[in-house]
Amino acid sequence: MEAGDQEVSSMKLQTLSLLPEEQIVTLRQQMVESQASYQRKLQSSQEAQHRQAVLVQKLQAKVKQKYNHGLIKFSLCLSKGPVSHRWEAKEEHSLERALVQLEEEQQRCENLAEVNTLLREHLGKANEVNTALREDVRKLTVDWTRARDELELKESEWRTEREFFEGYLKCEHDRLLNLWRQVVTFRRHFLEMKTATDRDLSALKADQIRLSGSILVSCFHLSSGTWHWESNTLERSAPRNQTQQLCARAQELEKEVYQKTQEVMCLQVKGDMEKEELQGRVMELSALLAQSQKQNEEKEKTVKTLSDTMEILETSRLAVEYKASLTKNAKEETLSLHQVLKDITQVNNIWSAWAHLLSPILLMHSFCLFPWQDLREQLSASQDSVRSLQHQQRQEEEECKMLRQRLQQLEENCKTLTSQTQHLQSLVETLSSDRVNLEKAREELQQQLEVSEQEAWRLRRSNTELQLKEDLAQGEKEEQHLEIERILRERERLDLGTPRAWGCVPD
Repeated sequence: MEAGDQEVSSMKLQTLSLLPEEQIVTLRQQMVESQASYQRKLQSSQEAQHRQAVLVQKLQAKVKQKYNHGLIKFSLCLSKGPVSHRWEAKEEHSLERALVQLEEEQQRCENLAEVNTLLREHLGKANEVNTALREDVRKLTVDWTRARDELELKESEWRTEREFFEGYLKCEHDRLLNLWRQVVTFRRHFLEMKTATDRDLSALKADQIRLSGSILVSCFHLSSGTWHWESNTLERSAPRNQTQQLCARAQELEKEVYQKTQEVMCLQVKGDMEKEELQGRVMELSALLAQSQKQNEEKEKTVKTLSDTMEILETSRLAVEYKASLTKNAKEETLSLHQVLKDITQVNNIWSAWAHLLSPILLMHSFCLFPWQDLREQLSASQDSVRSLQHQQRQEEEECKMLRQRLQQLEENCKTLTSQTQHLQSLVETLSSDRVNLEKAREELQQQLEVSEQEAWRLRRSNTELQLKEDLAQGEKEEQHLEIERILRERERLDLGTPRAWGCVPD
């Protein structure tokens, strides 16, 4: 029996280190085994009481039979009468002996009657103890059923909470992935826009440089041709109105070319400033993007750590609740066993008080006491297990307190991460608005580039017209120069012919 109690205590200690589901199965098996052992002990006690009652009945029948037999002998002896003196002496001697035996039997019968009364009282008390044991077994069965139902309910609630938490973590993970995809997409679009803007600015700068060079060359040719044309027109006798118109037209063209040159220079300076501003903005956005990437990585690591910690906390909470239920059941079982032990102690005191009268039945009584000794040993083992469970419960309460503090800290970290997520979302929105603004600035620069190309095309056309006019003016200048030379030759020829005519006139 001691080996069986050691095995039960070892099984209880082993159940403390199992997983929740295995602990449930082990607890159920132990409850079934304990219930079966209680039923076996109850059945054995009932059988012992039945055997004891049968023995008492046999003893009573035997005493009654001996008493009746003695009375019959005595009546027969009285009915025969005196036959002989010898026979009378023998009969007197046998009668005295029979009377002594009868008195002894009567005394024994009285003692057995008292023993029978005590046995009936003990049987009644044993029946009461058996009834109490049945009630305790019924209560233990009800408590075990209720604990099993509560455990199943808590297990279903834990599964529901776990599914909800897993769904929440999945939603948060998906949301972070979507946010990361948006950041990556925004970075790609931003780099594409940066590349296109740099390419457009480089093309615009090259066009501006080429246009300014062509305008400067045209202005130089126009100024040199204009000055040459003015110096030549002063020597010839051409109509003054046409010369004044050409000079005014040349001055207007010079002013227009100067204005266009100034506008091109202003556009170039403005384009350089906008390019520098865009480059600075690009560097700032790149730094913000790298910072947001680092924060997202840290947030993913923190979320993973939080999920692992929540699983550990949930497992610890279930273990603490399970151990608390075990401690409660063990306390209730200990109280019931204390009550049973108290009743057994009272019965043992009664048995010890009447031990000198029950010497023939003590052996059977010792057999009947075996179940109570088993119960006492089981009670001591239960007390030891209760003490160990209380110690473990205190340790688990301390661990639970530490885990609650850790959970509060993790909740604060989660709130901080939520605020950081909101900040990142606002940053993404700001980057999106900056992207829209950059696209608008790009469109404006494109429009300005188109306007500059139109102005350059108009300046090229004006330059072409000026070159044509310069060619026409050069041709007219050459014609006027030829006309002047012809007039001068005619004048020289006339001057040479006039003295000859004067020489032929007579005095």
